[in-house]
Amino acid sequence: MKARQVLIVFHRMECRMENLPVEHLEIGSQKYHDLKTVLSRTERHILKEMGFVCHVEHPHKFISNYLAILETPTELRQEVCNLANDSLRSTLCVRYKSEVVACGVVYAATRRFQVPLPWNPPWWKVFDADKSGIDEVCIVLAELYRLPKAKYIPVCKDGDSSTFSNQMRDSQS
Repeated sequence: MKARQVLIVFHRMECRMENLPVEHLEIGSQKYHDLKTVLSRTERHILKEMGFVCHVEHPHKFISNYLAILETPTELRQEVCNLANDSLRSTLCVRYKSEVVACGVVYAATRRFQVPLPWNPPWWKVFDADKSGIDEVCIVLAELYRLPKAKYIPVCKDGDSSTFSNQMRDSQS
């Protein structure tokens, strides 16, 4: 159910409970905006209480610094960014700190391009990451790339999305 629908029903119930005339809740009104804000905060609070991670820090903000500190070749940057983008198609961003995911994608890219990284001291310790987390990031990314490519499946038989809309409109009249 959409938030808009919940808010409209809630507003009507509120009007009836307070013996006020039932007025239509305008979508662009301040009242609608205020109710939507409260609904959003409440939903986030409930999800947090249930153990859901509601805010995720992306690894992208760490990548440029890590690559500069490690003095990697500039052509590696695009591969690392691609891996970081693809990591968002998995649960890595909620299972590991952003620093660990960033180190994992840097490590995966440097392995692919055979770029050596410093081992004395271990490079990942400088970035507050652990080797087991980095290895897990690499494993998850490798599994992600082993999946078959997504196939486009048209919603309508003839591939024309307006056909479905037209059929719905015709059936309602």
